[in-house]
Amino acid sequence: MKVRHSPLLVVVMSLIPILSSFQPLACGSLQAPDTTGKQIEVRLIPKKKSVKAGRILEARVEIWNVGSKPLFIEHNVYNVCIPSPLSLRLDLGPPLKPQTGPGAGCAGDCVYTAKDSFVTRLLSRWTILPPGDFYGTVISIYPESFPQLYTPGRWRLGGTYKSIGDLSSSHCWDTAPIRDNEEQIKALPYEA
Repeated sequence: MKVRHSPLLVVVMSLIPILSSFQPLACGSLQAPDTTGKQIEVRLIPKKKSVKAGRILEARVEIWNVGSKPLFIEHNVYNVCIPSPLSLRLDLGPPLKPQTGPGAGCAGDCVYTAKDSFVTRLLSRWTILPPGDFYGTVISIYPESFPQLYTPGRWRLGGTYKSIGDLSSSHCWDTAPIRDNEEQIKALPYEA
């Protein structure tokens, strides 16, 4: 027995995997979201639905405090050059075109000196996020770091936000460590 499919059915069936990969930017719900055990929620929203191949992709990042207590979060949400809590990826696209030319590279440094107090160090890297509020920024995703942006096609932007909450850790070189740093961190009213 030979089965014939209508051309319209074939097109609709082939679009289902593509359409299911798109998530709405905002959706309403009559029920409160399940935030049991969650302290933050991270939203990653491209500024445009599409960009030309080889161009910079800009995305808005929102970090929402969905918990019941204020907490510290890092100012520097995303940075290619230094460790930051957000890592990005582009998934589900076509095979990549071979790349020619230079790639990406960067360097960054900072130094803590004796004049940098505990408060100065804390506030230069962390901010307080009250419950129900968000901290947001716009990030630029460069094709030199993400060669997928050189290849035309549909890509899904995703990411992982991971912070160990160590208020004492820093990528800065510390020429004058603070002796009672751990005690001062324990005395803070909020967690990171």
